[in-house]
Amino acid sequence: MQTLTVQLTNDSALKALHALEDKHFIKIVKSPGFASPSLPGKEMDLQAFEAWISNAENAPGFSLKEAKSKWTLKKKQLQ
Repeated sequence: MQTLTVQLTNDSALKALHALEDKHFIKIVKSPGFASPSLPGKEMDLQAFEAWISNAENAPGFSLKEAKSKWTLKKKQLQ
C-alpha cells in the first residue's frame, strides 16, 4: 500500500477519484494527520505558526565550531 497526497483543481478529477473509490481500487483518506507545516495536511492557524517561529527564534543556539565538533563525534560513532 502506498499513500499519495493530491491537490485537485477540477471537479471532474474529484468525480473520477470517487468512482475509483466506489470500485474499491483506492481509499480516500480525509485527514492524513500531518501536523508539520512542511508537510501536506491540515494548515496551521496563524497563532500556532507565530508561536512555532517564536520558539525557534528563542531557542538556544550554538557556534559553527561547536556544531562541527559534535558532527565529527557523531560521525566517528557511526563508523
